[in-house]
Amino acid sequence: MPRITYSLFLLLVSFSCFAQFNEPVDSTQTQVLGSPEKSGTFAMPDVPKGWLNWTNYDGKHFSYKLGFAPIVDYTAFVQDSDSKTQVGKQNNTFELRSARINIGGAVKTKLPFRYFFSVEYKGFDRTPEENAFGITDAYIEVPIGSALGKIRFGKIKETFVYEMVGDAANLPHTERILNPFFASRNIGVMYMNYAFDSRMSFAAGWYNNWWVDGQSFKESANTYSARVTGLPYFANDTNFLHLGASFRNTEAEGNVFRYKGKNESNVTDYYVDTGNIDAKQVWNAGFESLLSVQKWSFLAEYVNSWCDVLNGPNAQFNGYYLTTSYVFKGAQRIYDKKVAYARRIMPDHKGGSWELVARISKLDMDDKNIEGGTLNKLYLGLNWWATHYWRVTTGYGLGQLKKDGLTSYTNSFMVRLQWIY
Repeated sequence: MPRITYSLFLLLVSFSCFAQFNEPVDSTQTQVLGSPEKSGTFAMPDVPKGWLNWTNYDGKHFSYKLGFAPIVDYTAFVQDSDSKTQVGKQNNTFELRSARINIGGAVKTKLPFRYFFSVEYKGFDRTPEENAFGITDAYIEVPIGSALGKIRFGKIKETFVYEMVGDAANLPHTERILNPFFASRNIGVMYMNYAFDSRMSFAAGWYNNWWVDGQSFKESANTYSARVTGLPYFANDTNFLHLGASFRNTEAEGNVFRYKGKNESNVTDYYVDTGNIDAKQVWNAGFESLLSVQKWSFLAEYVNSWCDVLNGPNAQFNGYYLTTSYVFKGAQRIYDKKVAYARRIMPDHKGGSWELVARISKLDMDDKNIEGGTLNKLYLGLNWWATHYWRVTTGYGLGQLKKDGLTSYTNSFMVRLQWIY
């Protein structure tokens, strides 16, 4: 067994011993809504709540809740000549970004467990070579005692990076930027627990896709991850300070590893790309913080990655972002202790809630003799949370890419229509 497995086990045992734990009741990805909205509550038309009663059921032995999340995007680009030389011409694109259907709930037997399953069409997790339809999530979650936490296994999110742990619909910005440092989903098993009235959380997991990829266990890469979060300040669920640290170790499959990232977009080519690196393994460390005060929120993350290069000096790469948002009117995001991140905005008045978003970010893939490029990005966006389900977003991004001895600029314009249930 690799040494990292023992380290994770010791960390898990230590955490389990220093405090009395209490486990939240629910950990599904569906947000709990407030009072059912009535027809005409919001200015933007929506599906009447009564029409959706069939989508959930909570009985003595079984419960379920259906969820839907279609996203439609239009993205346009204006590039200078150096940008076209570096990455080629980026085409204006209209797309059905994803159409996800999920079901989650509980089986209330002597050994109760929770389940979650989702399928989607053309989600951003997929490459053009993959099938248009696919299973995004498929897991079972089993409690192992009131003080001992729970175990989740199946196709799951790795417990690393706030951007990925949280659902994209809950983020103030529209696209993730730290993609080079994580995998969206993986086959594996994860342990989770909570402390201090759920103001502290811990999760650790092991992942390996060998039987899905048709490989032998020895051929496939192992990945290990862990995340610890805390709420040093918590006045209420909209005024708080969240801090977190996470770690990820992954073996280089076939002794080859590659970092690559897009221009904070689903439809661009890869702007930063190290190419294949002869490597043994990769170590990632991440740090996250979210401060929410009144109508303001400040979300920041930093990831540093160490690549254990074969036959050469080890390399380091990093990325970060800082997102600031201001809600003009209405409620702020509600922090969910069950999953240690903030949910989406739920407007409480007819005009919905308007949110102004600004973000700066950077991906640095240059080190030693590896020249993967450096991407600096500025994003400005306006979110209209029109109802409990509708989100309309417009955004502008300015990307600066330093690569191949050139410094180029890409202007991005994006419009999104999203329905979340």
